[in-house]
Amino acid sequence: MKILIVEDQEEKLDSIMKFLQSHFCNHDVEFKVGRSLRSGLALLVQEQGVALIILDMSMPNYDPSDSDPNGGAPEGFAGMRFLEHMELRGLSIPTILITQYSTFADGQYSIEELDEKLSSSYGDFYKGFVHYSSASTDWHKGVTEYLRGVFSC
Repeated sequence: MKILIVEDQEEKLDSIMKFLQSHFCNHDVEFKVGRSLRSGLALLVQEQGVALIILDMSMPNYDPSDSDPNGGAPEGFAGMRFLEHMELRGLSIPTILITQYSTFADGQYSIEELDEKLSSSYGDFYKGFVHYSSASTDWHKGVTEYLRGVFSC
């Protein structure tokens, strides 16, 4: 099973990968990782047979480099832009948003408002969001619920 994860924070990425590896215990899991909007989109186009996408909402536009260690200005709605590209390409791969933030655009949108917008716009493949916290494993329950709706394990 091939899983694409688009996430720029190393600790969060490791935590998500460990959880998914344990959840899909009876499957051979291959992770493809994009650390920015652009690298995630490149993998989306290059990789065939992706069964699941785990997506961050806020991330840099491109991967960090020696010349720009931040990967450009942070993109607050990068996840939404990623979903727009999926729709334009006619891709309906189940996608779960995992974010540490509860508000976006300097508090203009709550995660619940954003979830409602994403569900109405991309409901064919957008499965929902999970609020991530490195201080607890409560986010595991949310991911598990969405995965049950898509896979059996």
